[in-house]
Amino acid sequence: MAENPGTEKVEDLLKYVHDGSYVIPYFQRGFEWQPSMVCDLIESILQNYYTGLILLWNLKQEEAQGEKWDPIWGAELRNTPSKAILDGQQRLSSLYYAIYNPQKMFPNRKSYYVFFLDLNKVLNSDYDDSVTYKFYFSYQSWKNIIKGKKEWTETGIIPISTLSAKDPNDINQKFIDSTEFDAWLNEYIEKNRDKLPEGITTHKVYRIINGILNYTFVFYPLSSDRDLPDICNIFARVNAKGMKLSTFDLMNAFLYPKGVELRKGLWEGLDNEILKNIDSNMNEYLLKLISLTKQNYCSSKYIYNLIPGQKTIRKDTSGKKYEEVLVKSGEDFISLWKESCKYAEKAREIIMNTGDADFGAIKTDFVPNTTIVPVLGAILKEYNGDPDNSNFNNNLKKWYWAAVLSEDYSGSSDSVMAKDFRDWKEWINNGKNIERIDKITKDFINELDLKNIKKGSAQYNAILCILSLNDAKDFYKGRIVGTGDYSNDKINDHHIFPKQVKGLDVENSKTFNDYKDSIVNRTLLLDETNNRIKNSKPSQYIFEMIDKYGHINEVKSILKEHLINEEAFAHLKNDDFDNFITEREKSIKKHIISKLDI
Repeated sequence: MAENPGTEKVEDLLKYVHDGSYVIPYFQRGFEWQPSMVCDLIESILQNYYTGLILLWNLKQEEAQGEKWDPIWGAELRNTPSKAILDGQQRLSSLYYAIYNPQKMFPNRKSYYVFFLDLNKVLNSDYDDSVTYKFYFSYQSWKNIIKGKKEWTETGIIPISTLSAKDPNDINQKFIDSTEFDAWLNEYIEKNRDKLPEGITTHKVYRIINGILNYTFVFYPLSSDRDLPDICNIFARVNAKGMKLSTFDLMNAFLYPKGVELRKGLWEGLDNEILKNIDSNMNEYLLKLISLTKQNYCSSKYIYNLIPGQKTIRKDTSGKKYEEVLVKSGEDFISLWKESCKYAEKAREIIMNTGDADFGAIKTDFVPNTTIVPVLGAILKEYNGDPDNSNFNNNLKKWYWAAVLSEDYSGSSDSVMAKDFRDWKEWINNGKNIERIDKITKDFINELDLKNIKKGSAQYNAILCILSLNDAKDFYKGRIVGTGDYSNDKINDHHIFPKQVKGLDVENSKTFNDYKDSIVNRTLLLDETNNRIKNSKPSQYIFEMIDKYGHINEVKSILKEHLINEEAFAHLKNDDFDNFITEREKSIKKHIISKLDI
């Protein structure tokens, strides 16, 4: 049953939030809006625009005490809650953070944010950018904020936390109701009369400021008679406004009544920060890995088949349909999740290490396609044979490089992921060819336009990985990048001809502006070495390298590991950018062809 909808002022809603009466269920996502979205909401409220309804669930006493709840971002759980927020968390969190100024960093940031209202703009009915923000590395208490009161008078820009602040002389009274604020308001109007509409009064300013607190939301309360599974289903389907719920968010809601805390327990409890930080969507990739191994597909509609007890229609080898429950219980799902994490980590290790059977992404930023992680993890789980099997490793190497160089895993790739996994299963079980391996030919590699590939693309990162696998040594340190005592954050893709190099011959550098940032003019170096080279011409720093290593052949040997062959080296030594770029592109392609044995 549902109760009648009603309205509630922002001021009252935030009081309930502040005292812990209104809470967030564990199956909800967290506060994810950006600061600019907070500003947009308040600007809409200032104009009295409709900003959506608030969906609440009235809690029974035993439900309120027995379940787990999160407070709104920055608030505390002071009391037994009375209502759970099913839709409206982002809006209420935004308003609470801006108005109550909690002592908590803004979500997904390492700083505190203070939001401001430009009275001059609003009083002139100019609402664009009338709400702004600043960030601070330390918390700005009301005691600190009020010190800027003189500047408020000059600019008309006041902190929105004024709306909740207490009068320094009377903690039982709001600051905006105090004589001190009234005196400030009169001073502000007098100081800014030439910037404000004629006939402006303190009453009108009060009405604007208090209009934020008096703005009313329509709220719709769901009866306490509804049970938790029903509430989770309603929440999962409330996805028409605001930020679209991800597959992970929806699965989190569907699994909660099954005894599975997907977000709070399994994902946030995962003790593998490297795996989690590879991609913000890794939580969903882990679900895709489970889905691949259970049903050969991984798009969202298949992931929902993993809800414990969910019946799905499948086909046998003859095409006959049958009904099956893929995951029988919450305990079974948890077991599958843990197994998924295990094989995703195995996949990550192979992608990010530099051994003979690894793929060389020495930094998370260098992983060509993070969507390969669930497929590779599923392949490793399906194979589960001798890891030193040369036939398996050879096919894995060819498949991986074919996948990243084709860039088929960039963008929406669920169908590609599923097709590759099914091909792998056929190879593992029946020895059939893996189609992707056959797609990458010598002609395909030779036709790649390496000079124009974009920084950060799969092909760009693949070449950085190939350099790390080629045991490329730092120009000056002479030690292999990404290993030993080097910290990964000190290694980056730096220019060979420096970006600001001076004194190049115009006739030999006609393409410099076009290709100076190209991957063919980049390699892996320590930041320290890049700073040492600065804007030197290659001929200058090569001379220093010869002086360090004692012989030009030693320098050639080091540069060869950076896929700078004899011909490219000659052009480098002569500061001939145009011919160097052409020759190095050939050298990189020749190396890839050799690596793939095609």
